[in-house]
Amino acid sequence: MIGEQDIQSIDSRDSDARRAAVRLLGASVPTECQGLVAYHASGYSTFLAAALSPPPGQRTVCLRAARVAGEVIAVADWRIMSGQLFLNGISVRPPYRGHGYGTRLLDDGVRMARDLGIPALGLDVAVDNVGAYALYQKMGFEEMGYSWWEHVPPEEDSPGRVPVRILDWPAFEAQRIAYGFGDLSVRHARQVSKVRTVGDVLRVEPGTAGVVLAQALSDLLVPSRVYSVRAGATAGSTPGWFARFVRMRMSLGTLRRPMDYDQRRSARAPWRR
Repeated sequence: MIGEQDIQSIDSRDSDARRAAVRLLGASVPTECQGLVAYHASGYSTFLAAALSPPPGQRTVCLRAARVAGEVIAVADWRIMSGQLFLNGISVRPPYRGHGYGTRLLDDGVRMARDLGIPALGLDVAVDNVGAYALYQKMGFEEMGYSWWEHVPPEEDSPGRVPVRILDWPAFEAQRIAYGFGDLSVRHARQVSKVRTVGDVLRVEPGTAGVVLAQALSDLLVPSRVYSVRAGATAGSTPGWFARFVRMRMSLGTLRRPMDYDQRRSARAPWRR
């Protein structure tokens, strides 16, 4: 069993550890969402090298890992965003599951948030991932809402093409070529929407606007699949959904677990190593 001091940051120069982390994180994505998220992009390891290149105190991506005999066997991908430390992904290799590695990584995130002065942690968990949900609840995470990943209707069901203007094509194309995924800003109907591509998969905003964008960009991006993510406050469902998630949040002022993170912290914050 590892201790808190054995969880360390993955450095931008450690290419083997980055690739191992990407494989672990990609494998942890629910089956129905495989190929749809940036972990599955061809150049995601290269993206992480860039994201982890600033000094530790200036990063917004924090990749924390446990190793056995130098090999990455568990990893947590934390993002500093919207006033919280968000768990973008967490994964433990199958032979090491059930031995507390996931809990150690979560404890590590709490200590990291405390040292950074971030008041809360957030995450998404698949509705049918009962084990992970129970662990998060035990740690003090509470439900904040739900999201449904849903198929966007095919072109024949769309309301027709509308004029759109692409605002940042050069930056988008450069990112897509370098990393295999990218975010595109598109103006339509007096509003600006974000569109994400991972390979040839397109994610658009939910509702009619997403259908319009999918059709307007179909000739340019030629997607093999288009989907959207719809958020809501209740646990209902929407037509065409194929995956459901619970958004959870933990305020550091309302911890339930009977432990004192401050006393267990080392004198030197481990993620700054």
